[in-house]
Amino acid sequence: MGYPAVERAVCGPDGWPLSGATHGSVAHLDRAIGLLHSAPEDAVKGCGVALRLAPCFVMAHIVMAHALKDSDPAMGRAANRLLAWLPATDREKSHLAILGERLPGPALHHHLRRWPGDSLASSLLREEAAVI
Repeated sequence: MGYPAVERAVCGPDGWPLSGATHGSVAHLDRAIGLLHSAPEDAVKGCGVALRLAPCFVMAHIVMAHALKDSDPAMGRAANRLLAWLPATDREKSHLAILGERLPGPALHHHLRRWPGDSLASSLLREEAAVI
């Protein structure tokens, strides 16, 4: 007689669960978040590697959409609709909603109150503050 296998969620460095992620894909996402504003092309490449390792990795899709959104603002709204079918946590759904916002500041503040320490939301908020 054995014990049933309990599947543990893969979490990012900020401690939040990541839907569709594998342990190998998380490091690529974390680097992509760090490059999101300084080198968006490299962030897209990092997300591409993460997605090759885990095609349904929701946050990798979201970070890639944020990186592409700077060059094409419609990307956020399109990604919001295209990614809606993926199984996602409430936190990831909040990130999808933020993608569709024209002025994401208030939504980012609300998101961080609910999920403090979220690395992507913190990065986006810092970038928004730097632009103002």
